[in-house]
Amino acid sequence: MTEEQTHRLDVGERTVLLRPATEAEASTQVVRVPQREESAQAAGEGDAAERTQVVEPPSQPPEHTVVLPRISTDPLDELVDRIRPRLARAVDALQVAAALEADGFTDRIARVEYGFPDVFALAAEVFDRLGPSTDTIVEPLAAGHHRRDTLRLIAHGPLYALPAAVFPALLGMLGQRSVVLALVVASGLGWMVAGTVAYGAYRLLGAYRPGAAARVLCVAALLAPPLGAGAGYAVLGMAGGDGGLVVLAAGQLAYQMAATVLMFYRREAIQAALMTPAVLAGGAYLMAGAAWRPVALTAAVAGVTACYLAALWTTRGHRAGVEPSARPPLPGLFGVTCYGLCSAALLLHAEGPYLLGRLDVAVAVAPLIAAMGVVEWRAERFRGAAVRLTRHSHNPHDFGRRMWRLVARETVACLAAPALLGLVLLAVLDGIGRLSATVALMTAAHVALGGAYYSAFVLAGFERFGRLCAAILVALAVHLGIGGWLGAAPLLGQTDAPRTDAALYLGSTLGLLGLFLISLAPILGQVRHYR
Repeated sequence: MTEEQTHRLDVGERTVLLRPATEAEASTQVVRVPQREESAQAAGEGDAAERTQVVEPPSQPPEHTVVLPRISTDPLDELVDRIRPRLARAVDALQVAAALEADGFTDRIARVEYGFPDVFALAAEVFDRLGPSTDTIVEPLAAGHHRRDTLRLIAHGPLYALPAAVFPALLGMLGQRSVVLALVVASGLGWMVAGTVAYGAYRLLGAYRPGAAARVLCVAALLAPPLGAGAGYAVLGMAGGDGGLVVLAAGQLAYQMAATVLMFYRREAIQAALMTPAVLAGGAYLMAGAAWRPVALTAAVAGVTACYLAALWTTRGHRAGVEPSARPPLPGLFGVTCYGLCSAALLLHAEGPYLLGRLDVAVAVAPLIAAMGVVEWRAERFRGAAVRLTRHSHNPHDFGRRMWRLVARETVACLAAPALLGLVLLAVLDGIGRLSATVALMTAAHVALGGAYYSAFVLAGFERFGRLCAAILVALAVHLGIGGWLGAAPLLGQTDAPRTDAALYLGSTLGLLGLFLISLAPILGQVRHYR
């Protein structure tokens, strides 16, 4: 047998010699395996010793299937394998598109590297190759889906305004100018502080730190009365008055912070129950006169104190073991603080000048305050509705069109709620002979603010606080600038043209609504925001 007829195959520790069989070996398979060192004697015989194993051939030659690993040169397969751990539960191609966009994929990358016209076409193919989802995804429920949650959110606006029931009694005791200024300053400060604290607490809660969120709320509640007292002292120094202004400002800020804490922990029913006696006593004062003033003031102090203590008690017992550490979201806190300050200025700069002598104009804000809970409820439902749209849209254009339809529908709803309440207010004012064009225009302006605040809540959900503040500052500049030029800016001492001022305020609020919608345009149709 020549060497060319023999082939040596080394597989690990085994050596197999392949050679043609001789006639004598036609019915025999010879497999030569190196002898292992099983004893010292075998080891002494040298490495050349071999053992011959004779195996009778089977009736049919055995078949061995060797499966080699699949090596794919398709970059799309590599992409699918890379993102499979994150998207094993994807339910449609739009979720895949959101993930690809978050990873920096653009339409150019889809065309050049993968041969698809855009990211959505690439995502559709990736979704097909991912196969079925690993489990069933439960359809997300929008916030406020249940009736109780809906009522709870709708009640937020009226709950914040409950102390207003006793403001007439305070005006008669402390003097109108000082009381109005103290209320405006304390309300604006409380608006800003409450928004900042709520944002920080929700961020901590989202970071699995309920104990830290409770501590932030507790500390903020403890600091609210002295902060309000400081604001009261400032008003006292500017406008004069007595020590009652300090108590008023401290109580206003304490109530706003207590309301924020109770709403954070969904204790609105407790808040409403504790403040009901004050509301009833305030109504009795309006109907029966000065004889009910002591009762109204006592009920107000008792209600605010009870809410404050209930809020402090609610912050107890929320620590859950060792909580993860997290850096404070300083840019977000700064942004939401500026937004709260701008929002308070937008509302109060138009109402404050009329609180002294034109209560019929100032009361035009009431429909907006009463409807703010409706606006918050609709804004809470936005994300759930957007997620559902990602599952029913077929391409980017379709998704964007559906999103704008959603925003338009919700904006109309947020305009309708204060509009209906405004019609009721106008009917009441007409019945008592206090209806005027100025009141109607100011009411319409606050109706427009209802729709604008819906877009503002949506933008705040995207943390676009810079755009929010810029739009509000533009609206303020338009109202005050044009009003000052026309001699119709009550905030600047020009009180001879209230109708012009109200018309300008209506125009600025409509413009603000348009600016908010323009600010939404670049981000509303991006699927990656709704993963």
